[in-house]
Parts: sequence; C-alpha cells; structure tokens
Amino acid sequence: MSGILYVIGTPIGNLGDITLRALETLDKVEVLVCEDSRVASRLVNLYREKGLLHTTPRYLAYNEFNESRMAPEVVRLVSEGHVVGLVTDAGMPALSDPGYRAIRGVLDARLPVQIVPGVTALTTALVWSALGGEVFTYLGFLPKTSGKADRLLATALRIWEDVPSARIALCVSPHRLLKDLEAISRVMGEVRCTLCRELTKMHEERVEGTTSQLLQHYATAGVKGEIVLVLAKESLD
Repeated sequence: MSGILYVIGTPIGNLGDITLRALETLDKVEVLVCEDSRVASRLVNLYREKGLLHTTPRYLAYNEFNESRMAPEVVRLVSEGHVVGLVTDAGMPALSDPGYRAIRGVLDARLPVQIVPGVTALTTALVWSALGGEVFTYLGFLPKTSGKADRLLATALRIWEDVPSARIALCVSPHRLLKDLEAISRVMGEVRCTLCRELTKMHEERVEGTTSQLLQHYATAGVKGEIVLVLAKESLD
C-alpha cells in the first residue's frame, strides 16, 4: 500500500497563522521533511504543548544544498507506505524555497500528493502593497550577477506594455537590497515600489515610494529580515 506526501504551508512569522487543517495533517505525519529540524520542531512542540498535536514525527533534512539527493528518498518513503509531510522554514514549499523536486518525483511515480495551503509572504505583500491590479509577475530572488538580473527585469518589464496595471513582485535579501534597487532603477527607471519586511513578525514594516526614494532611504538606514518588494508602473503623482 502506498503512502502519501502532504505539502504543508506553515506560518511566515506569527506562529498563530497555522491552519487547523495543517495541524490535523501534522498529527498524521510519520516523517516530516524540513529545511531545518530546529525550526520545524519548534512549531510542532508549541502545538504539542497546546494539546493540538499528539505525535512527534521523524525529521528529515531537505534543503537547497541536498534537494537533488534527497528528493528520491522522499519518493522511496512514500512508495513504501509512509505518510510524509513536506514543509519549509516559512510559507509554502517550492515558492522560492526547496520542494518542487520531491513533489515532481512523487507525482511522476504516480503516488498521491495533497497540498495543505497556508500563508505566503508573496500574497501577503501583494495585498498590503495596495497597488491594485489583477495580474502580477513573480520573479523570486534576482540573480546575483548584474547581467542576469538586468535581463530578468527587462523580461518582466514587457508585461507593462500589455497590462499597465500589472504588479511585479520579487524577494530580496537584506544584504542585496541596494544592489537590487539599483538594478530596478537601471532597467525600469522610476517606478512605484512597496517594500514589505518581516511580514507578520514583531518588526513588520511597510515602506512605499519611488525607486529613487527607496534608494535614498536605505542608503543610510540599516535593514534586516526577509523582504518582498512589489513594483507598479504608475508614478506616485
């Protein structure tokens, strides 16, 4: 009898954002595939203490460095009948986080996969940006080399030719914020930006302005934590 792979969304910051279905699913999981067992166990232990979880899974490390090697192991576990859960440190697996190789492998083996959706930084930032529009393009993290970053931004820029109200969203590492803003300015010019940082956490922050305004602000202001940047074509006039 085959097992199943559950792909489980977890909170992006505030641990109270876990869903009831996610808790019910975690209580069935035998093996929890996770980026960092310390992060995953913190979530599991919190809800064990609250009496909402009653089992403790076996943790299996699965991250960007070992994903190619560990994805077949996930397939093997499911094929042998195990109930396997897949989580990342925060949000939904496979969205700028590891996970898609395991999901693809289980599906290709014609074994069951169920998605247990949860909060994501992407959708949270899109809503909080208040920039409108029904269409968006998600770029993930920009490449570290300037040439590749410029080409990706130039490709995304074309969407505004057909859909001027579209939004462009990308993830930004704090130590690369100025470089990414410089690339956006270089390729796209003066566009409207909403920067959402540390979403749902204690130091949550929203900063809105043009490309040049954000560059000026963060040239002197230190920044920490995870960032989602949402861009729109319209000016702030």
